[in-house]
Amino acid sequence: MLLRLLFIPLFGLFLFGATAASALSYDDAVHLLERTGFGVPPQAIASLVPFSRAEAVDLLISGLQTDPPVSPPQWSIPPFTKPPGDKTHPADAAALKAYQQTIQDHAQELRSWFISGLVSSPSPLTEKIVLFWHNHFTSSLEKTNAPDLLLRQDLLLRKLGTGRFGDLVHAISQDPAMVLYLDDNTNMKGKPNENFARELLELFTMGEGTYTEQDVKEAARAFTGLTVDRYAGTTTFDPSRHDDGQKTFLGKTGNFSGDDIIDIILAQDGPAVFLTEKLWRTFISSRPDPGLVRSWAASFRSSGYDIRALLRLILSSDAFWAPENRDTLIKSPVELLIGFIRTWGITGYDPKRLTYELARLGQDLFNPLSVKGWPGGQDWIDTATLLERRRDIADLASAFRTQSQLASANLE
Repeated sequence: MLLRLLFIPLFGLFLFGATAASALSYDDAVHLLERTGFGVPPQAIASLVPFSRAEAVDLLISGLQTDPPVSPPQWSIPPFTKPPGDKTHPADAAALKAYQQTIQDHAQELRSWFISGLVSSPSPLTEKIVLFWHNHFTSSLEKTNAPDLLLRQDLLLRKLGTGRFGDLVHAISQDPAMVLYLDDNTNMKGKPNENFARELLELFTMGEGTYTEQDVKEAARAFTGLTVDRYAGTTTFDPSRHDDGQKTFLGKTGNFSGDDIIDIILAQDGPAVFLTEKLWRTFISSRPDPGLVRSWAASFRSSGYDIRALLRLILSSDAFWAPENRDTLIKSPVELLIGFIRTWGITGYDPKRLTYELARLGQDLFNPLSVKGWPGGQDWIDTATLLERRRDIADLASAFRTQSQLASANLE
């Protein structure tokens, strides 16, 4: 309500020169900002209200970025630090403890770096999409113990995450963090590991009920042969570990590689529908319209899986702007706390403390609950997290009051 009282007069000024029919209303601007980013900073509202809905959507999409808003730490550049000692010269306990502490420090710095980007990014929509991909192509610090590889994966998601979905799927299949997380480095001829193949089909591209167990087995054979050099940060294909025999997958037969499997998947209708429905749940409501999803999915696939084209369809749709779909999505902990910080311009927050608060609320950054990611929706709320949310917002409000008092004192 306070924001409305402060900025409705400003909104009226910006409407000068734009017709009431074409320009965004104040509520439109707030809705667009909430759904495509984190919070509603007054200056962001003011920057959007002169535009029509279509113009505002174009503005946000044209502002998408492929580089992080904050420079990554130097330790994210390979080669990475190796643990002390080797098989012939084992390290002593003190050296191993120091190494593990370094890993823990890097993990915390990774989370703090990510939070700093969320707060400072000039393109919140970019950060929202990156966070979406983190919860789609899941990998975790807990499993990999590799903050450097997780940071490199984040950079990959930024580079390709607003381009073509096929390029992203091909790249993620050989990403070192992903290969380690889903054990594809242990997938070899004669001893196939099905973890990556299963999640590729079920969680990354097709969804349950669209393939058979035999399809999983055949896909796993196609992905054999990958190895990871953990400290060089690279994935390599070893032909001697690859099953080069004939495979039958989704009705196709051939001497398929992992890339072939992905191409066969992308030739189906399923992936476009699967991703469109998931993005509907992210940006519109918890109940996708099957007819619209199929229509948008067809356009998405015909565009060559152009993610920006799909985003434009979603954000420009009547469904996105419909009154019944506003104020219906439960905010994730990141959306709640980062949104509050950005809305009020809070500078006196501690990124390290914020990572702990997010974890208590159920969103431990770079550690999703499982390979399925964070469930979201009503799963964000229970009796404990509801109280935690109130307490965390109160703490941030206190930081804002202190910041305002200091600013006032400096003006006197």
